[in-house]
Amino acid sequence: MKKIAVALIFASSFPLFTLGQTNSLKNFTISGEVNLDTGTVQLLPNELNTALYPTGFKPVSAKINKGKFKFNGQIDGPVWMYFKIGDKYQSAGTAISPGEQHISIDTALNYKGPINDNLVMKDAKSYDQSLIPADALRKQYRLHYDSLFSIYGRKFPEEIDLKSMKELKATYEANDAAILSFAKENPNSYYALYQLYALLNFGYNATLGNTFERFSTTLKDSRLGQATLERILSSKQIAVGEILPKFNVVDLRGVKIADNVYNSNKLTLIDLWYSHCMPCIAQFEDLKGIRNTYLDKGFEIIGISTDKTKYIEDWKLAIDKYKLTWPQYLDLNGIETSKYNIHIFPTSLLVNQQGKIVATGLTPVGLKEFLKENL
Repeated sequence: MKKIAVALIFASSFPLFTLGQTNSLKNFTISGEVNLDTGTVQLLPNELNTALYPTGFKPVSAKINKGKFKFNGQIDGPVWMYFKIGDKYQSAGTAISPGEQHISIDTALNYKGPINDNLVMKDAKSYDQSLIPADALRKQYRLHYDSLFSIYGRKFPEEIDLKSMKELKATYEANDAAILSFAKENPNSYYALYQLYALLNFGYNATLGNTFERFSTTLKDSRLGQATLERILSSKQIAVGEILPKFNVVDLRGVKIADNVYNSNKLTLIDLWYSHCMPCIAQFEDLKGIRNTYLDKGFEIIGISTDKTKYIEDWKLAIDKYKLTWPQYLDLNGIETSKYNIHIFPTSLLVNQQGKIVATGLTPVGLKEFLKENL
């Protein structure tokens, strides 16, 4: 990916800030207002998504003067940024694009998006409008789930739990379909591409892959487009139908996982977890029961922890405390799982005897149903 320069010229006494050279820089202006008379506004990149910014990209600042602030500079395309004012306020992300934009900040609305009138954020309104039916389905699911929770607490009856899980999956599918439809009609929507980029943190599916292909060549070739493609390519390696890559992990004795570790079982669940993940721990009892039921029928579980170096002892203690009798391996600091864009835990991958992924994202009740039908 080519490196892209950004130059920021600030109001007041701030000097020119440059990150390399490019032939496609365009001017931008941010005219801002805030409900503070004085102070300093910082313009921040998202440190968790460094691929979206040029190498060496740093936060920059402008002074507030009687409730006004201003940034002038040059960028080559939209950049997703955050505003921060000391410990008083931090905004949600917003796009800064070439040209003029007016930003209005209300420090009482912490972690909310500032008012931003540029074309990218105007496009966000069209995007949000197109997702109203999917959002309504999600809200309907949430209301139903809350009503069930008020009756059963955290432990739903199995039949109801399975039905709720399928309802949740339907909301995901409706959301993905809505994004695909919007991209078809708006192939130059930077905002929609950014939403796709964020959504891929939860995994890959064919609908999301098709969505990326609907964007214009210009957007796909942009820095954001290339970062999105990278997420697709890494996530797709652990999608249903793919052969599970070999994880370079070791067991409690430091022995590497075998190449043929799946060969002796008809189906193997790869349970990705870590010692301080409460949702991971919450499903251990169910997994133990499922394993006891289906072990003789050709089912096994392999646990892979992503614990950091400082938590290795916690990992070992968790295995003992929760009596995890299936094979356990350590992906120290999550290096292996990060190759496949795995950031949500627990993550489950169900593979067959040939190591082919046959299901992903199974909850214990979903796993039980799958095993009942396939073993």
